[in-house]
Amino acid sequence: MYNGVKMKKILITGGSGFIGRHITRYLKECGYEVFTPSSRELNVAKQEDWEYWKGESVGHVLHLAGKTFIPDSWENPEQFFKINGIGTLNAVSFCKAQKVGMTYISAYIYGQSKQNPISETEAVNPNNPYARSKYLAEEICEFFGKYFDMDITVLRLFNVYGAGQNVRFLIPLIISQVLGENDMITVQDLEPKRDYVYIDDVCRAIELSVLRTKGFHLFNIGSGSSYSVREIIEKVQKAARTNKNVNSVNKVRKNEINDVVADINLIWDTWGWKPQITMEEGLLRCVEGVR
Repeated sequence: MYNGVKMKKILITGGSGFIGRHITRYLKECGYEVFTPSSRELNVAKQEDWEYWKGESVGHVLHLAGKTFIPDSWENPEQFFKINGIGTLNAVSFCKAQKVGMTYISAYIYGQSKQNPISETEAVNPNNPYARSKYLAEEICEFFGKYFDMDITVLRLFNVYGAGQNVRFLIPLIISQVLGENDMITVQDLEPKRDYVYIDDVCRAIELSVLRTKGFHLFNIGSGSSYSVREIIEKVQKAARTNKNVNSVNKVRKNEINDVVADINLIWDTWGWKPQITMEEGLLRCVEGVR
């Protein structure tokens, strides 16, 4: 038992990814039994692959599997729509048949917002194939949640960071350069600001969804603050005790968004969640994890 709630067997799709690895560890440490099939064992876009798991007494599905890297979505948008859209439909269909709850991990889909902080009621404007495919998946979750009385929570994650993240993402890229042998740190653009949330805080939100999902919910998961690329570099250098020169090639990404701040009042009011790890502490953990 945990907080008076019977432990559930949790099926995690995408368990080998960055968030998947962390949440698998976190839930196991909390005492849950966790299934993390590989993409070969469970191709989420193939409905027949879900059949096996109907015999495993799964109590909740955490759906993480999907295509995630925005630049790749411009190269192969069809794959993003297929895996993120059909994969989510199959996950929801499984939960409907098994009469179990589901947590869907979504992403920032608001596009260039007219105001900050951004609440869940803000109009969405998914301005790349990745974001559009995530929004379509959200709509599937909402429709089934509301019209089939399913227990589904959608978590719109803003910019998640933490140990073990691929260097294609900004913070691990900066850390690799700060701790590397070169004297110069080079980035595309110093100005864009993002709302970053540490992975352990994300894991706490996900576990709350396992415990408390009843009906349909949709929540932003962020920190409520934003930091520019320039500020991130400064904080990483402070954590690493370096003072390298910084070079920006001043290359603005397609459909770049200048500033993003999450309004996280809804999940605080509903479930009492808010981030506990400061930006400075999170970056220090990341630096120490690489050294």
